[in-house]
Amino acid sequence: MRIAPVLNNFIKPLGFYKNNQQDYSVYRFPVNNDNITGDIFVKSRPTFTGINSASTFRNLAYHKKIHCIYCGRPLLSDKVVNKLKSTGVFSGPIKNFVQEMLNFIEYLHPNEKEFVKRTAIMAFDKPNIRLSEAIKIMYPKANKELLEEQKPIFKELSALSEGMPHGYKTKFKELLRVSKLRLEEKGYIPSEFSGKEFKYKMSRLGVTIKDEYMARKIEQLTEPLTHPIFKKEKEPLTPKFVDKILKLTETRDVNKKSLTKKDLQLIIINKIRQYGEILNRKDILYQCDIAINTLEKRPVKIKFSNKAFKYDLNETLQGMTDSELRAKINTIVAKLPTSQTSVNAFITKHELSASDAIGYNVLRPSIATIEHIQPKSLGGPNELGNYALACAFDNNNRSNGSLVEFIKQFDIKNQKTYFKEIFEEAYKGNIPLKTALQMLDSFFKESGRNIDISQLGLKNGRRIKGNY
Repeated sequence: MRIAPVLNNFIKPLGFYKNNQQDYSVYRFPVNNDNITGDIFVKSRPTFTGINSASTFRNLAYHKKIHCIYCGRPLLSDKVVNKLKSTGVFSGPIKNFVQEMLNFIEYLHPNEKEFVKRTAIMAFDKPNIRLSEAIKIMYPKANKELLEEQKPIFKELSALSEGMPHGYKTKFKELLRVSKLRLEEKGYIPSEFSGKEFKYKMSRLGVTIKDEYMARKIEQLTEPLTHPIFKKEKEPLTPKFVDKILKLTETRDVNKKSLTKKDLQLIIINKIRQYGEILNRKDILYQCDIAINTLEKRPVKIKFSNKAFKYDLNETLQGMTDSELRAKINTIVAKLPTSQTSVNAFITKHELSASDAIGYNVLRPSIATIEHIQPKSLGGPNELGNYALACAFDNNNRSNGSLVEFIKQFDIKNQKTYFKEIFEEAYKGNIPLKTALQMLDSFFKESGRNIDISQLGLKNGRRIKGNY
């Protein structure tokens, strides 16, 4: 198989040859097919029956090509992504990764597509390096460009601090100071260790670990770190809790009575670090080292994270009654580039990531998820009639916000395509017709968008009358 002609068709129309006079069409290299799975979506798969739960509904994306109700892109099944991970597509040479990603270009969001393009360019000269090595080569330029994207946004935030009440002004300026140190990758001593944040970061890395046993062990180890006892300074440790930690971490020959809460946290994190060393995962080691140094009150270098910044910002502004000022701050913060909106942010985020984590996160935004049309937090029922299939990117962005507002950014033809596919499954007997109608009715009530079934182009459209 020859990859260069395909890459030319993919890259050339998008401006990558603007300042490059070399004709890559003459460049050839063989593709090792050992780890290539081909187009996993076999369109001739037989139909299936019995969609009666969230898991079987989400599984529809594995059996057929179905599009996101919002952006209209085809949805990837998590089974497909896990298969790519387990067969070594992400951890192998980038020439294999690029070749496989060409099968999924239409599924990718713009940012992830941009990353694949950059990797494709690199594959011409360095076909056998891994994704983790490619990221390291891309990092210096991407980090420099990302800082330029972030500077004006933080300048705006800094200007707003002058109009804050005194107590909030001090805390807000301290948050900006710490954020500046993180952006510039300079060391500082964090105020406290957050077990909740550490657990979240480990869970994100856990889904990218090929060894399922090790992934489960790490997940089990992070759970106790969120226990309320670590937040309550005056509450003493109980023998039962200490025994549980020591058993979980397989720790022996320690004086139980002398153990402090910090000792237990360090025992857990060092155990996770051991697994990180076995897995040769620098990203896991990095997070563990940050946690250990934070607990030991030693300076650390922590990369800037949008999610962490927004969490800290919410804590900082809690109780501030000036809603107009808070709205201005939130509007500015929303402009910060993220790993899903800026390819430079994606690259810098994955500087220490393993190839499996990088490859998985290229496809993560496109994975099919269950969207509650009426959010659960607002009383939406947890049942099929209130479900829709949406890509992880759009589902996450909507959160529990108003569908009337969120849907405005998407063309109604995307919803027509989606509901056409849903009713086709209903006519095959895979989804109860009554349930499909409930889905359409829920969508209309929440979004205000009117989908006329008669205009969906269904072969069996006569079986349903009416306008929903």
